[in-house]
Amino acid sequence: MEINVKAFQEAIEAGNYEQTNYPITEVAATAGVEKALAPVFSDVDQALAAGKLISAQLTIEGDEPTYVRIETGVINLPFEDSKKVTNFLDADKDTPITLNLIVVSPYVNASGLRIDEIATADAYLANKSANMAAVAAEVHEKLAAIKTARETPKPIVKEAPASRAKPTRKTSTRRTTAKKATTRKRTTRKPAAKKRSTTSRKKED
Repeated sequence: MEINVKAFQEAIEAGNYEQTNYPITEVAATAGVEKALAPVFSDVDQALAAGKLISAQLTIEGDEPTYVRIETGVINLPFEDSKKVTNFLDADKDTPITLNLIVVSPYVNASGLRIDEIATADAYLANKSANMAAVAAEVHEKLAAIKTARETPKPIVKEAPASRAKPTRKTSTRRTTAKKATTRKRTTRKPAAKKRSTTSRKKED
């Protein structure tokens, strides 16, 4: 079972594909994944038999719903990204139709979307029971992981207290008054003249 890549893109863009949705509670989904997926697989089988493309969805209800979809495709991209197909495949190429399992939840991974190829449409039909069992096991595992991630308390990130700005200290510029140098007038003292003591000699007669 093959389809032309360009024809696939045009069909998705025009909405020319089957689309079904089955709402279910989380309790019912986790209690019996195989039973919950039964109508989804039934729709996929009918679409393949009619040679149609399909997006069959199971909506697990809750405050943050989880969506489980099986879509026909040509590469592991959801229908909403069909325009990107030609980034990987030649538009004129005929390629096998594949079945993709898509799980959408904010807790499934960082991107909120997980996509896995189940098999080509021909391989799925050739070994349907085994493929359905593998999908059910995968969905059961993903739902358990989503539940755990949702119920795990988020670590509380303490905000660092805003550092209080220290008040700017007003520094007053003190003007240093330069001391006026007082010039001392030096008086040169003249040395006092030595007095010569004269002794008068008496003239002898």
